[in-house]
Amino acid sequence: MRKASVVLAVLSVVVLVSVTACSHDATNPQRGGISEDGETSMVETPREQLVVLASEQAEAALAGIEAAAPVTQLLRPRLLLVLADPDARENIRRIPGVLGVYGTAPDSEPLGLSPEEQLFVDAWAARRAPKTRPGEGSNWDTPGFEPPDIPGR
Repeated sequence: MRKASVVLAVLSVVVLVSVTACSHDATNPQRGGISEDGETSMVETPREQLVVLASEQAEAALAGIEAAAPVTQLLRPRLLLVLADPDARENIRRIPGVLGVYGTAPDSEPLGLSPEEQLFVDAWAARRAPKTRPGEGSNWDTPGFEPPDIPGR
């Protein structure tokens, strides 16, 4: 029995170290790498970008965008979200029918967004905003908050 618990403890540590090593900080878009000559380089990881298309060229542009970067969400015919690194962003910008590629919410007036399109953009921007939750990080029994229900009661 003791041998099994030692093995479980070792496996837990291995998993924890692996998860920590594989995870990345979403607030830091750069990740270091080491080139063949031993120099450290910074590579930007793909980030979600909003792409706005011209209505009359939207279908043709969408095919080109899907070839350049993964599409995560789509509001036909004009808006989509893609995961793109700097090179992919530049490739997408050059596609005919692309009005813009944005890392933050654009001004809606020059783009002529409909109310539905504006809602899509606002939701995307809100999802990226920092969250503030009452009691975040507090103990379960912090004064002013209700503790969770006890199971079986």
